[in-house]
Amino acid sequence: MNMILKLMRFAMVALLLGGGAATAQDTLKLKIAAAGGTLHAPIFVAVEQGLFEKHGLDAEIVMFQTGVEMINGLLAGAHDVNTMGSIPFLSGASNGFPLVLIGHLHGDALKDNYVDNVGIASAAGINSIEDLKGKRIGLPRGTGAEGYVLGLLAQSGLTGDDVELINVKPPELPTALLNGDVDAISVWEPWLSTSVVNVEGAKQLIAGQCESCYDPGTVLTTRAVVNEKAEQLRRFMLAFSEASQWVRENLDEAAEVSLRWINIKDANVMKSAMRNGLNDPRMSRYTVDMYREKTIPGLKAAGKLRDEIDLDEVVDHQFINFAMEQAPEFFDDLKPITDDLKN
Repeated sequence: MNMILKLMRFAMVALLLGGGAATAQDTLKLKIAAAGGTLHAPIFVAVEQGLFEKHGLDAEIVMFQTGVEMINGLLAGAHDVNTMGSIPFLSGASNGFPLVLIGHLHGDALKDNYVDNVGIASAAGINSIEDLKGKRIGLPRGTGAEGYVLGLLAQSGLTGDDVELINVKPPELPTALLNGDVDAISVWEPWLSTSVVNVEGAKQLIAGQCESCYDPGTVLTTRAVVNEKAEQLRRFMLAFSEASQWVRENLDEAAEVSLRWINIKDANVMKSAMRNGLNDPRMSRYTVDMYREKTIPGLKAAGKLRDEIDLDEVVDHQFINFAMEQAPEFFDDLKPITDDLKN
């Protein structure tokens, strides 16, 4: 019976997209920015399994190393959608950039703190956050990795002035730690696990466990794209939601797909890293509330925001709500959002 219901829902979605399967005549183009992180797997899966095509999109993927670079490309019109972290999104919004959050790349709609994909790896002799005082920490500046470090330091009574933060791109962090250029690194998966496995003497100091941190991944676009390409964004969110569910239910297979997109050769490392984080694209009340209560105050304290952010202007629920309404089967493996957390 469940399979019959799912097939009926698939048919309804197809009809909403223009009557049956998308044809070459009604396929719409969309450029999507992604990065070499395990939680970008839904983008890679949607390409390789033809899910973008299934939902009527001719999708082109543009790869970047960090969300900071993605923001520049999005604002220049080089692509239409970013999949990235919250910190560069909020920093950009505080600068008046016309950015719009339309869903989450990863997160947990039922949690009021989230940094499950980020951690710190350290060299020998560093056994606690307090031990980082006076040390050099390599990380991609302006990203969630920096916000994570600042949050952990604050929890331990330290500030960013107590450490030296060194800007290093994610793929270069294992080498920086190996060569002794830094004493510790902060980064997302799979680069965290790669460093621990490949750098002699390195260990995972901590992963997650930042109660003051709220940094879910974002699906980001601009106000102009919302106005001009709303149909493409609806189709994208359907394909992305279907791919996200496939990843949640097939972590090892998703790791194999990611190996073809991320420059990591060790399948076991990738499979382990895939288990850190959750590809939940939904937005609950926690999205705005925790940005307001946790993320933004932390960024303000660190001097990372220029002006106030009107979250009602930069968060748009219509596209993820469309996917949830038209294809609820893509979310039926997740715990439902309770009434008090619904937008």
